[in-house]
Amino acid sequence: MYEIETRSHEPVNLFAGDFPTVTEEGVAGAAIAERTPVTKDSNGKIVAVAPAGAGGTPPATTGDVIGITAATAEKDGPVVYYLTGEFFADAINLPEGIEIADIKDPLRKISIFLR
Repeated sequence: MYEIETRSHEPVNLFAGDFPTVTEEGVAGAAIAERTPVTKDSNGKIVAVAPAGAGGTPPATTGDVIGITAATAEKDGPVVYYLTGEFFADAINLPEGIEIADIKDPLRKISIFLR
């Protein structure tokens, strides 16, 4: 008669310290997962970073990283991303072909620190 619903939640510890976080909002050029390093495409829309030489218009590289998404976003929907902050590296969702070492220095230049 009655069914018991079960749910699970696995919390992710994203923030690694007290460094102030600042966010910005833009329009997603594609669907983007939460906690993904992002850049802007040629149309000014926010997209996930990609390895140098990968597809895109123009190819988005890890050196062009502008932040990390705060939440999941749909294509052409609003996306909020962190401009500054201190985060745990293992909590970051990396696109295929990207390693933490590829984005650590470019993120540090914009006051995003990975621990």
